[in-house]
Amino acid sequence: MKKTVFGLLIVCLGLLTAPLVRAAGIDEEDYIQGDQLRALVVDMTWYGRSIEGAYDWIEYYSPDGDAFYLDDQGFLPGTWEIIGEREICFDYPALGQFCFAAYETPQGQVAIYDLNDNSLIHITTAIVSGDPEGLSRTFQIGDEVGSD
Repeated sequence: MKKTVFGLLIVCLGLLTAPLVRAAGIDEEDYIQGDQLRALVVDMTWYGRSIEGAYDWIEYYSPDGDAFYLDDQGFLPGTWEIIGEREICFDYPALGQFCFAAYETPQGQVAIYDLNDNSLIHITTAIVSGDPEGLSRTFQIGDEVGSD
């Protein structure tokens, strides 16, 4: 009985993590690029989860290049831009500049990769049109993490 329960637990864990495992270490040719990438970013809100830190986050990408990020640590305003055909780059004054690449999993999630070592760092749980959380309207400069 114990072996059966343990076996079922292993199968369930495998099914839950399969999208992440399949997406890890992908070929750069498989990254989302060009117009498809722009359509996923411009005036969209991404809901996601950090792979290493295991925290949830929300980020809105306004059409004018502003970015608004919120997680359990607080709010960060910044900017975004697409460089070339496949890099999404951000500049958050509190964190600095960094770029990512994205890959669509077979389950329709967007896996976000660090371009320095091609490692999976975040995965989306949902992507919706517009700014339903009101991140661009709710927060003002000075509301960011670490400000009083």
